[in-house]
Amino acid sequence: MQGDNVLIIKRKVKYPRIELKTGVPMLILPQNSNFCADEILQKHREWINQKLEFIKKIEEKYKNQKIYTRSNNDFIKLVTNLIDESAIVLGKKPSKIIFRYMKTKWASCSQQGKITFNLMLKYLPPRLIRYVVFHEMVHLLVPNHKQNFWNIIKKQFKNFNQYEEQLFGYWFLLQNKELN
Repeated sequence: MQGDNVLIIKRKVKYPRIELKTGVPMLILPQNSNFCADEILQKHREWINQKLEFIKKIEEKYKNQKIYTRSNNDFIKLVTNLIDESAIVLGKKPSKIIFRYMKTKWASCSQQGKITFNLMLKYLPPRLIRYVVFHEMVHLLVPNHKQNFWNIIKKQFKNFNQYEEQLFGYWFLLQNKELN
Protein backbone atom coordinates (compact mmCIF):
# COMPACT_ATOMS: atom_id res chain seq x y z
CA MET A 1 0.00 0.00 0.00
CA GLN A 2 1.21 3.51 -0.74
CA GLY A 3 3.06 4.80 2.30
CA ASP A 4 1.51 2.19 4.64
CA ASN A 5 0.23 5.07 6.77
CA VAL A 6 -2.95 3.53 8.09
CA LEU A 7 -4.42 4.64 11.41
CA ILE A 8 -5.91 1.74 13.33
CA ILE A 9 -8.65 2.84 15.71
CA LYS A 10 -10.88 0.79 17.99
CA ARG A 11 -14.44 2.05 18.48
CA LYS A 12 -17.85 0.84 19.56
CA VAL A 13 -18.78 -0.59 16.16
CA LYS A 14 -20.00 -4.05 15.17
CA TYR A 15 -17.91 -4.57 12.05
CA PRO A 16 -14.54 -3.39 10.79
CA ARG A 17 -14.48 -0.66 8.17
CA ILE A 18 -12.00 1.42 6.26
CA GLU A 19 -12.47 5.19 6.03
CA LEU A 20 -10.63 7.66 3.82
CA LYS A 21 -12.60 10.79 4.66
CA THR A 22 -9.56 12.84 5.65
CA GLY A 23 -7.31 11.42 2.92
CA VAL A 24 -5.51 9.23 5.47
CA PRO A 25 -6.68 5.59 5.55
CA MET A 26 -8.25 4.62 8.87
CA LEU A 27 -9.12 1.06 9.81
CA ILE A 28 -11.92 1.14 12.37
CA LEU A 29 -12.11 -2.06 14.41
CA PRO A 30 -14.65 -3.17 17.02
CA GLN A 31 -13.24 -2.59 20.53
CA ASN A 32 -13.34 -6.16 21.78
CA SER A 33 -12.63 -8.09 18.61
CA ASN A 34 -10.22 -10.64 17.27
CA PHE A 35 -10.04 -9.08 13.79
CA CYS A 36 -6.54 -9.05 12.35
CA ALA A 37 -5.76 -5.55 11.04
CA ASP A 38 -3.04 -6.82 8.68
CA GLU A 39 -5.40 -9.36 7.08
CA ILE A 40 -8.12 -6.76 6.54
CA LEU A 41 -5.67 -4.25 5.06
CA GLN A 42 -4.12 -6.89 2.81
CA LYS A 43 -7.55 -8.04 1.61
CA HIS A 44 -8.54 -4.48 0.70
CA ARG A 45 -5.11 -3.20 -0.40
CA GLU A 46 -6.09 -2.72 -4.05
CA TRP A 47 -9.31 -0.88 -3.15
CA ILE A 48 -7.44 1.40 -0.72
CA ASN A 49 -4.79 2.19 -3.33
CA GLN A 50 -7.46 2.99 -5.93
CA LYS A 51 -9.21 5.35 -3.51
CA LEU A 52 -5.93 7.04 -2.52
CA GLU A 53 -5.10 7.55 -6.20
CA PHE A 54 -8.58 9.02 -6.77
CA ILE A 55 -8.08 11.41 -3.82
CA LYS A 56 -4.70 12.47 -5.18
CA LYS A 57 -6.23 13.26 -8.60
CA ILE A 58 -9.15 15.15 -7.04
CA GLU A 59 -6.81 17.17 -4.81
CA GLU A 60 -4.71 18.15 -7.83
CA LYS A 61 -7.74 18.98 -9.99
CA TYR A 62 -9.43 21.17 -7.37
CA LYS A 63 -6.45 22.71 -5.58
CA ASN A 64 -7.09 26.19 -7.03
CA GLN A 65 -10.86 26.39 -6.60
CA LYS A 66 -12.29 29.61 -5.23
CA ILE A 67 -13.11 29.47 -1.53
CA TYR A 68 -16.16 31.61 -0.85
CA THR A 69 -16.45 33.79 2.22
CA ARG A 70 -19.81 34.35 3.83
CA SER A 71 -20.85 34.80 7.43
CA ASN A 72 -22.66 32.07 9.32
CA ASN A 73 -25.80 34.23 9.26
CA ASP A 74 -25.64 34.71 5.47
CA PHE A 75 -25.01 31.00 5.02
CA ILE A 76 -27.96 30.05 7.25
CA LYS A 77 -30.26 32.43 5.33
CA LEU A 78 -29.10 30.93 2.03
CA VAL A 79 -29.70 27.36 3.22
CA THR A 80 -33.09 28.25 4.70
CA ASN A 81 -34.18 29.75 1.36
CA LEU A 82 -32.92 26.69 -0.50
CA ILE A 83 -34.81 24.41 1.88
CA ASP A 84 -37.98 26.37 1.15
CA GLU A 85 -37.37 26.02 -2.62
CA SER A 86 -36.73 22.29 -2.30
CA ALA A 87 -39.78 21.82 -0.09
CA ILE A 88 -41.97 23.22 -2.85
CA VAL A 89 -40.52 20.75 -5.36
CA LEU A 90 -40.52 17.72 -3.03
CA GLY A 91 -43.60 18.45 -0.93
CA LYS A 92 -41.75 17.77 2.32
CA LYS A 93 -40.07 19.90 5.01
CA PRO A 94 -37.50 18.87 7.61
CA SER A 95 -38.68 18.53 11.20
CA LYS A 96 -35.61 20.44 12.40
CA ILE A 97 -32.56 22.14 10.87
CA ILE A 98 -29.20 22.22 12.63
CA PHE A 99 -25.96 23.94 11.65
CA ARG A 100 -22.63 22.79 13.11
CA TYR A 101 -19.14 21.77 12.12
CA MET A 102 -18.91 18.13 11.09
CA LYS A 103 -15.70 16.15 10.69
CA THR A 104 -16.65 13.70 7.96
CA LYS A 105 -19.64 14.88 5.92
CA TRP A 106 -21.32 17.90 4.38
CA ALA A 107 -24.73 17.13 5.86
CA SER A 108 -26.95 14.40 7.22
CA CYS A 109 -30.64 13.59 7.52
CA SER A 110 -32.02 11.57 10.43
CA GLN A 111 -34.92 9.13 10.29
CA GLN A 112 -36.92 11.70 12.25
CA GLY A 113 -36.49 14.24 9.43
CA LYS A 114 -33.84 16.37 11.15
CA ILE A 115 -31.26 17.77 8.72
CA THR A 116 -27.84 18.81 9.96
CA PHE A 117 -25.62 20.99 7.76
CA ASN A 118 -21.86 21.31 8.11
CA LEU A 119 -20.93 24.96 8.55
CA MET A 120 -17.97 24.29 6.22
CA LEU A 121 -20.51 24.45 3.39
CA LYS A 122 -20.39 28.23 3.70
CA TYR A 123 -17.06 28.15 1.79
CA LEU A 124 -18.61 26.45 -1.26
CA PRO A 125 -20.15 28.03 -4.35
CA PRO A 126 -23.94 28.50 -4.21
CA ARG A 127 -24.56 25.77 -6.82
CA LEU A 128 -22.93 23.14 -4.58
CA ILE A 129 -24.79 24.33 -1.50
CA ARG A 130 -28.02 24.09 -3.50
CA TYR A 131 -27.10 20.52 -4.48
CA VAL A 132 -26.30 19.47 -0.88
CA VAL A 133 -29.55 20.97 0.40
CA PHE A 134 -31.61 19.22 -2.28
CA HIS A 135 -29.71 15.95 -1.69
CA GLU A 136 -30.57 16.02 2.02
CA MET A 137 -34.15 17.05 1.35
CA VAL A 138 -34.57 14.03 -0.94
CA HIS A 139 -33.55 11.88 2.03
CA LEU A 140 -36.79 12.98 3.67
CA LEU A 141 -38.49 10.91 0.97
CA VAL A 142 -35.88 8.19 0.36
CA PRO A 143 -33.57 7.36 3.28
CA ASN A 144 -30.91 5.54 1.26
CA HIS A 145 -28.87 6.04 -1.91
CA LYS A 146 -30.61 3.41 -4.02
CA GLN A 147 -31.84 4.01 -7.57
CA ASN A 148 -35.09 5.71 -6.53
CA PHE A 149 -33.09 8.35 -4.63
CA TRP A 150 -30.83 9.09 -7.63
CA ASN A 151 -33.84 9.22 -9.98
CA ILE A 152 -35.25 12.11 -7.92
CA ILE A 153 -31.85 13.84 -7.80
CA LYS A 154 -31.48 13.52 -11.60
CA LYS A 155 -34.73 15.43 -12.16
CA GLN A 156 -33.12 18.57 -10.67
CA PHE A 157 -29.40 17.85 -11.25
CA LYS A 158 -28.88 16.00 -14.52
CA ASN A 159 -25.10 16.02 -14.05
CA PHE A 160 -25.16 15.09 -10.35
CA ASN A 161 -21.92 13.09 -10.69
CA GLN A 162 -20.09 16.34 -11.44
CA TYR A 163 -21.55 17.88 -8.28
CA GLU A 164 -20.44 14.86 -6.27
CA GLU A 165 -16.91 15.12 -7.67
CA GLN A 166 -16.77 18.85 -6.94
CA LEU A 167 -17.86 18.18 -3.36
CA PHE A 168 -14.96 15.74 -3.01
CA GLY A 169 -12.65 18.36 -4.46
CA TYR A 170 -13.79 21.03 -2.04
CA TRP A 171 -13.70 18.56 0.86
CA PHE A 172 -10.01 17.85 0.39
CA LEU A 173 -9.23 21.46 -0.50
CA LEU A 174 -10.78 22.70 2.74
CA GLN A 175 -9.11 19.97 4.81
CA ASN A 176 -5.76 21.54 3.93
CA LYS A 177 -6.73 25.20 4.53
CA GLU A 178 -6.64 27.39 7.60
CA LEU A 179 -10.14 28.87 7.73
CA ASN A 180 -11.79 31.23 10.20
